Amino acid sequence: MASKRPVNRVRNVYWGAFILDWFKYLQDHELSAADYRILFYLCHKMYNDDNTARVRQKIISHDLAMDKGNVSKCLKKLRTKQFIAKAPDGYMINPHLFYAGNGYHNRANLRDSFDRLLIDESESLRFSFNEDEHTLEVLGDMDDWPFN
Repeated sequence: MASKRPVNRVRNVYWGAFILDWFKYLQDHELSAADYRILFYLCHKMYNDDNTARVRQKIISHDLAMDKGNVSKCLKKLRTKQFIAKAPDGYMINPHLFYAGNGYHNRANLRDSFDRLLIDESESLRFSFNEDEHTLEVLGDMDDWPFN
C-alpha cells in the first residue's frame, strides 16, 4: 500500500549559505557565547534580499535577555571582526561570508554594499569571496587576523 503525502505539508523556501571557510574564523578564541548568540540572532532576523537585520540594540537586548551594555560590546566586536557592519537601518551581515534566499541572485551587489559601509567607516576590508576560485580571501595585513 502506497503512503500518502501529508495534505498540509509546508515547504521552507528560504535558506542560508555559509561560506565554508568562514567556520575557521568563527573559531576565533576572542568570541564569547554572547557574541555568537547575537551573530546568529542577527542572521535569523536579516532580510534575505539585502542581508540587513533591521533591529536596534534595545530590541536585541530585550529579545536575548542581555544587558544593553554587553550587547553594545558584542556588536562592536562583531563589527571589528567584520562579521557585520552598521547599516543605516540596522546591521548588515557580511555577504562575503553568509547570504540567504534571494541574496544568492544579488550577491555581487550585496558584497559591494557591505564593502561601501566599511569604507564609509574608514575600515580596511578583511574578507573577499572569490567567485571564480570559490575561495574566501583575507585582505589587508595578514598578521592581524587569526588562522593565517
